[in-house]
Amino acid sequence: MAIVVEDGTGTNPLANSYVSELELTTYANDRGIALVGSADHLLLLSMDTLETRSYQGSKTSTAQPLQWPRSGVAVEGESIADNEIPSNLKNAQIVTALSIDAGINPMGTISPAIKREKVDVIEVEYQDGASSRSYDPKINAYLQPLLAFKGGFSNFAVTRL
Repeated sequence: MAIVVEDGTGTNPLANSYVSELELTTYANDRGIALVGSADHLLLLSMDTLETRSYQGSKTSTAQPLQWPRSGVAVEGESIADNEIPSNLKNAQIVTALSIDAGINPMGTISPAIKREKVDVIEVEYQDGASSRSYDPKINAYLQPLLAFKGGFSNFAVTRL
């Protein structure tokens, strides 16, 4: 499938990526990373992760195929224009694509972590409450400022009467 990059208008019904194949390969080459998979396939798979997130603001049009562009978004106190695709989002897509290419798919199946294996008479013991899926923390680092719910703890004042 051909990559059609969202240009910020939200009007192209075929838009299916926030970055181009060239942007992905340039980022990878600049960091000495050789892609194993095809750039277009990796970008489409990475969109599966990005499009499941809940972002600040709202879509600029109900007819647009992707989550961005959006209105009502601010990062570090600065408003993002309604026709802008944030660099954080583009970087998140690239890092997600590279993660998938390295065999770590954030949308992959979660299986239990193995605590112990025994080869003769095959025995496997799974770790309680743990999963064996890996995840690249850079993905969340890029997405965090754009998300509707930022997580963490709330601070509030308590007064004793």
